[in-house]
Amino acid sequence: MAGSFGRGRMSVAPGSVSNASAARLAAKQAELQALQSLRNESATLAQEMSKLGDRVDTLVQGAVASVMASWQGVFRAIQIAQTAMAASQALDKEEEERQVPDAVVRIPIQQARE
Repeated sequence: MAGSFGRGRMSVAPGSVSNASAARLAAKQAELQALQSLRNESATLAQEMSKLGDRVDTLVQGAVASVMASWQGVFRAIQIAQTAMAASQALDKEEEERQVPDAVVRIPIQQARE
């Protein structure tokens, strides 16, 4: 029985266990460092987004908001002016076409008498 007790175990050299553990430890340390870096960058991004939100609130409530609101009226006025100009130009073209004289055709009379 004593012989069968040792057969199920795998023999591992003591040096290979420490090398595998060291490699695993190094991988875990690298992973930890990457996660800490990610956490720091995420915190920085959250702060920047908060600052951006504050700036947008300032824009919405301040003088920029009133200027932006007036642009809608400016664009509408431009559109009305463009429509009026296009209609005026169309009328001008129609008047120019009407002012063209009718074509004159000469018919010799002597040939018609014969």
